[in-house]
Amino acid sequence: MENELVLQKTCPHCGASLPGEASFCPYCVQRINRRTCLHPPGSPIRGRVARALVLLVVLAAAILAAYFALRPQVYEGQGEVLYRDPDGAYQLVFAYSDTHFEPLYVVNQNAEVDKQYRFPVRLYINYVENDAKAGQAFLRKVDSVQAYFIPPEKGGSVMCTAPAPSPDYAPDAALVSYVDFVAQRDFTAQMVWELKMNNGDLIRLRQDLNVTTIKTLDFFPEDYPMETAEELQAAIDEISATVDPEAVVNLHLPPVTYQGDVTVKSRVFNFYGNTNEAGDRRTTFTGSLRLDYESDLQFIAYIEDIDFRGSGDGIGIAAASRARAVDCTFTGWKTGFFGYGKNWVNVIGCIFEDNEVGFHFNSTGESANHTMYNNNVFRNNGTAVLLENVPTDLELNFQDCRFSGNGVDIDNRCNQPLNIAQAIFE
Repeated sequence: MENELVLQKTCPHCGASLPGEASFCPYCVQRINRRTCLHPPGSPIRGRVARALVLLVVLAAAILAAYFALRPQVYEGQGEVLYRDPDGAYQLVFAYSDTHFEPLYVVNQNAEVDKQYRFPVRLYINYVENDAKAGQAFLRKVDSVQAYFIPPEKGGSVMCTAPAPSPDYAPDAALVSYVDFVAQRDFTAQMVWELKMNNGDLIRLRQDLNVTTIKTLDFFPEDYPMETAEELQAAIDEISATVDPEAVVNLHLPPVTYQGDVTVKSRVFNFYGNTNEAGDRRTTFTGSLRLDYESDLQFIAYIEDIDFRGSGDGIGIAAASRARAVDCTFTGWKTGFFGYGKNWVNVIGCIFEDNEVGFHFNSTGESANHTMYNNNVFRNNGTAVLLENVPTDLELNFQDCRFSGNGVDIDNRCNQPLNIAQAIFE
């Protein structure tokens, strides 16, 4: 009896007494036990594959993050780049020597048509934290440096030297490159420096060059009397007072002999000599031609096809401005051509004979315009070439120059770099 009571149960729906083994109620016809849905067990292989895929995704994400964090970086800037590595932050900047923290984004140059020009580009490297110089320390991190120009589509040609330290010319600059250009018309070009770092980073620094050709005026004996030194001096003085100082003035001289000194005091003139039809007389100076000014302009005074004949003393050409003598002769002077002040001078295709000093360079400036001193003849001078001071440490090239019968061929007192490999010494 006790076992029967234990086995009986009550219908949860209608309350009727039911046998213990009943699975439904015969009175209300409702199911007594809830149906349980059975699921087959999961596949262990499929679970492991899913977990492996998740791990692969996480690992790939970590690898990509590390790659992007550690891969070589490219830094680019116009006139300036800020670069950081574990040792600190650096400012790399194109600048002038007296403002070497201020970026120089664009260089503007005035130029005569078809004339050669040169100017320096200085790269300064400074610590960002304290503005101290960082050039030497930073260059130890640099694997290679190159500079090049994206050339103008038309208007001129431009190129640059390989960047290198220049301790004599710009001691605070990390590197210096010299830009050479010739303009046929106005043009714009872009200079690009690329510094490849030892760690693979690349620094690309840009600077624009805008070249503007300048007005050129030609004066002939028909325009001004130029038969004597006095007339030539009067023409120079009047043109200096009336013509735009930024215009180029070409004086085309008659084939006469000027007796007496001629002085240019305030602006640039180009002097072009001439030969008469018979070919037995050309423009000659027996007095000095003095370029007695220092110009901040980029113009060069060209003196071409003129004979300078001295009488044992004095100076044939005394130039405190940028000047270049081409196809001239200098004979019988204490000094044939003397460059002084703060500007660059050079001579090409000239003859120096029977002078105490043929060519004397004594300038303490900071700019250069042409390093060729080629095709000159130095004959029977006391000292053919005297280099006392020369702006910059650029190498002077005496290619195809001939030295003969001089007391001293080259007196290089300032230890200027020279290229005399193709010079002839007799």
